[in-house]
Amino acid sequence: MRSTNIIIFAIIVGFSLTISQLFAADKKITHEQIEEVMKKGFKAKLQNDLAANKEVLAKYAAWLAAYKPPKGDDASWKEKTGAIVKAIKTDNQAALKKATNCKACHNVHK
Repeated sequence: MRSTNIIIFAIIVGFSLTISQLFAADKKITHEQIEEVMKKGFKAKLQNDLAANKEVLAKYAAWLAAYKPPKGDDASWKEKTGAIVKAIKTDNQAALKKATNCKACHNVHK
């Protein structure tokens, strides 16, 4: 009985690791996802009501943070996207408004 449990546990762990690697390989953020963030997120003004849109904004912020912008340096990108992520995590509406200044980011990274 104990051997069976160990074998079942090993199979489950192996399966879980395989699945997690498949999803990890699929984590590259595409340009289309960033377009969704811009159109359905920022142009739709979801950031103006953090409380009502926190879940989708958190997803969009994670996509932005994982994306490699077409131009600009990585440190600047991490700083700008990090400010968005932090504002959402801390429920700071004022900081989110400041962090989602389109022109400030687009001038450097688009």
